[in-house]
Amino acid sequence: MAKFDGKFLTGVIGPAVFKKYRNMQLVTGKSRLTKEKQTKNTHKAATQFGIASTLAEQFRRDATEIITDFYDGTMVYRFRTDVQKALKQAFDAQSETYRFTTNSFDRLNGFEFNADSPVMDNFFAQPEQTINGNILTIKLPEMLVSKDLKFPAKATSCLLNITVGMFDLTYGNRTMCPIQSIEIPNGSKDSVMPAQELNFEIEPGCLCISMFSFQFIQKTFSGNLIINSKSFNPVAVFRAVIADGTVDQEQTKDWDDIELVRDSKFFNSPKIALKAIEQEHEKVKSGADFPQYIQAIKKLGVEEFVTYVSDSHTQYFRNNGSQLSSKAKCEPLVVAAVSNKKKFAKYLKMHQAGQTDYLSFCKHCAETGIDRWIVNLSLMTCTYYDQKDQLILTESIPNSE
Repeated sequence: MAKFDGKFLTGVIGPAVFKKYRNMQLVTGKSRLTKEKQTKNTHKAATQFGIASTLAEQFRRDATEIITDFYDGTMVYRFRTDVQKALKQAFDAQSETYRFTTNSFDRLNGFEFNADSPVMDNFFAQPEQTINGNILTIKLPEMLVSKDLKFPAKATSCLLNITVGMFDLTYGNRTMCPIQSIEIPNGSKDSVMPAQELNFEIEPGCLCISMFSFQFIQKTFSGNLIINSKSFNPVAVFRAVIADGTVDQEQTKDWDDIELVRDSKFFNSPKIALKAIEQEHEKVKSGADFPQYIQAIKKLGVEEFVTYVSDSHTQYFRNNGSQLSSKAKCEPLVVAAVSNKKKFAKYLKMHQAGQTDYLSFCKHCAETGIDRWIVNLSLMTCTYYDQKDQLILTESIPNSE
């Protein structure tokens, strides 16, 4: 059903969909693809498209203050397309999660928010960006203003605005660094602006999107007038990079949230990943189920894990660099100070044959002095150690596939 607001229709009438766009009436045909007709692949494609659209919109909305409303008519589509392509490249089909690297969002570098007035045609200096720990530095070289910056007619000065948006794609948080501005007078031909450094405090592991905008000012008798417009508004992404390191949730928890990242399994946040791993662990009833469990968590990105016998909590190490730790799965057990390899080997054989459950196996480990076991999913080995860090036994894990 469509609604009429006195000027425009919005909604569906028969096979037509009515929309309002920029004070214009648009009419499109209703999609013939129903949920019942969607294939598995089309459903996946639609889901990924929705994720890219939502994330791109979040990036843009957070940067509204520096982008302003003077972007060109194709900006939303162009930006969404670049974000979509970046996400597609980072998507791991086996684990069905995004695995981001430092350069996953490289294609956003140099993105122009107003293609009619690109930064590259108005600003000719070559800035540099470096990250050292939690400090992102943008270095502006010494500039001969008349050569390195193109002023429009009537502009008496230019305000160069720089900011960095931070997006925690692990826990789903976001924030914008305060905008730093430099005023550049439109002076004589010999006017020189000295080299400068702008520093922004960032968080390791976050996607950092640095942006430049140029606001041109005309000095009038009534004050300064910004003369940017839809036809002239140079704004661009300078760099989009995921800073080295792992996100510390305590440092980003007070930022604004990114619901998409928090709720979507595709971002594989630690909370979601741990839940998925523990769901697979619940399926293990005896040692006979262990190989299947290993294959399942390998698909979730686990490279190695260590299980401690004293309370059966496990620490998981994932191939995206993150670590997860489960809660204790049993009451505290007293691990014998002296190990008994022969007796342990007997208990292990019983467990692998499905004769004991998981808790019984943990008790048998404690009884025979096994402090922990380490599973390497690349080598497909499980190694048992005692409290003195002595290797007691290494076994190969059979491939269940």
